Amino acid sequence: MHQPNALFTRFNANIDSIDLPSAFTFPFFYQPHPLSVLAAEELQQHLLHQTDWQHDFGLNASEVLTDDNSGTGKMFGVLLVRSPQGELGYFSAFSGKIADQNLLPHFVPPVFDMLAEECFFKKELEEITALNAQVKSLSANPLLETFSSQLTQYQTDYTVIEQEHRQKMIEGRADRKRQRQLAEQTLTGDELKTALDDLAKQSVAEKNVLKYVKLEWDEKINAVQTQLTALTADIEHAKERRKVLSNALQNKLFEQYCFLNEHGEEKSLKAIFAPTASPTPPAGAGECAAPKLLQYAYKHGFEPLAMAEFWWGVSPKSEVRQHKKFYLLATASATLS
Repeated sequence: MHQPNALFTRFNANIDSIDLPSAFTFPFFYQPHPLSVLAAEELQQHLLHQTDWQHDFGLNASEVLTDDNSGTGKMFGVLLVRSPQGELGYFSAFSGKIADQNLLPHFVPPVFDMLAEECFFKKELEEITALNAQVKSLSANPLLETFSSQLTQYQTDYTVIEQEHRQKMIEGRADRKRQRQLAEQTLTGDELKTALDDLAKQSVAEKNVLKYVKLEWDEKINAVQTQLTALTADIEHAKERRKVLSNALQNKLFEQYCFLNEHGEEKSLKAIFAPTASPTPPAGAGECAAPKLLQYAYKHGFEPLAMAEFWWGVSPKSEVRQHKKFYLLATASATLS
C-alpha cells in the first residue's frame, strides 16, 4: 500500500519567491504554472536517473530520440498540492502502464488495480485472449483461401459460360426467325406445321440447356460456398463471443473506477458519463494521469492547486506528441512551450 507521505514530493529548489496559482488549471486550455513546470522538470530528472524499473521510451542515454523510432513514449502528469499540514509539494503519475506495471515507486497508484492477482480482470482477459488466438488460428486455415479462390473462379467461369450460351440463343433465335419466314413462304399444310414445330422445339431445347447449365453450376458453387461458410461461421462466432466478453469486461471495469470530488462524493465512470452526449466512457478513461492524481489527492486530504501533463519519449504514430512538451489535460490538441 502506498503511503501518501512517501509519494508526496517536496521541491528540491527553493520556491519561496514563486507565487501560488490563483485558480486550478483549466483542463482544456492552460499555460503551465511555474511550479508545475518546476515539478515536471524534477520528475524528468527522476525518469533519467531512477533504477527501480526499465522501460524503452525510445531515448538513448543522452536523452536523444533513437534513430529507429523504437520504444514507447508515455504521458506523465504532476499535481501541485498542499498537504493537510500546509506543506507545498507535488504528486506524480503516468498514463496506463509502464514496464507492464501500473504500480511503480514514486508514482500514485491506479484508481483501480486491474493487474492485481485477485482481480477478475486477468481471468476474464485470459478468455478474451484465448478467443483472439482462436480467431487467428481459424483465419490462418489454408482452406479459407482455397475455397475462396475456387468460389471466385467458379462464379467467373459460370458467368462466361452463361454469356456465351445467351449469345448462342440470340443467334439461334435470329436464325430460326429466318427459317420460319422461309418456311411460311415455301411450305404449306403438314410440312409447314412440322417445320414450325421443329423450330419451336429448338427454342425450348436451348432454354433447357441454359437451365441445366445454371443448375449444374449452382450445385458446384453452392458446394464450395457451404464449405467456406462452415469455416467462416466458426470465425464469426468466435469474433462475436469475443465482442460480447470484451464489452462486458469493459463495462465491469467502468463500474470499478470510482472517483471522489473535493466534497468527498464518489461516482463511478459509468455514472459520471451517463448524463453526457456520449454515455459510454472512452476505453482507458480511468487510467490517464490526471484522474489518478486528483483521486489520490482527494482520497488523502491533499488540496490540488495546479496540474500539468507532458509527453516523455518517442512520438506515437497515431498522434502528434513531442518529447518534453506540455499538453492539455486528457488531450493532445496543442503543445505549450
